[in-house]
Amino acid sequence: MVFAADQGIVLEKTVILSRFWYKERRQETVYYEEWFIKHDYTLKYLPADIFFEGNGDAYLWNDTFFIGVGYRANYETCQAINKLSNHEVIPLEIIDPAFYHLDVGFFPLNSETVFYYPPAFSEKSRGVLKKLVPNLIEFSRDEAFGFCANSVVTKNYVIHQQNNPTFADKLRDLGYTSMEVDLTEFMKSGGGIHCLTNELSV
Repeated sequence: MVFAADQGIVLEKTVILSRFWYKERRQETVYYEEWFIKHDYTLKYLPADIFFEGNGDAYLWNDTFFIGVGYRANYETCQAINKLSNHEVIPLEIIDPAFYHLDVGFFPLNSETVFYYPPAFSEKSRGVLKKLVPNLIEFSRDEAFGFCANSVVTKNYVIHQQNNPTFADKLRDLGYTSMEVDLTEFMKSGGGIHCLTNELSV
């Protein structure tokens, strides 16, 4: 159970637990639920017919949740997260199955800048992003399939998959320090750096 991002959304000391689309992963939730309870987090649960895979499906950006819909979550998921979190929710329709989770084709760098891979999203969703994001930067195909979106920002550092020189150059141009790591083995199962990470409030 290495893909911690998928287990739920942590909002201070409250967790909205995931409900996995595929039955093979649903037993993971039991153990994460136990851990969160043991560490004094308040748990919130989705309705029984709602599927959602945590920070794989969602990004909180400027107090608004972007949620990727189409493969592991849908529009009903967005309504449920809105009610449970009291945050505005904006759905982004994913149209390419290679980008089944939002964090495979979408990467907020800061409050002004978001990277994304346009072919992963519907025309309508691309239009929404162009209206909302002041500095919207496109991933190249090589960057997208090199898992650049599945990176983690911490202060002025971006930890990302190695062998993505153009992405590293873009980050440096934006004033960030590129930190490359090799997670090739995890990428074989469809996950990367962000998939392995869930930020906690302690």
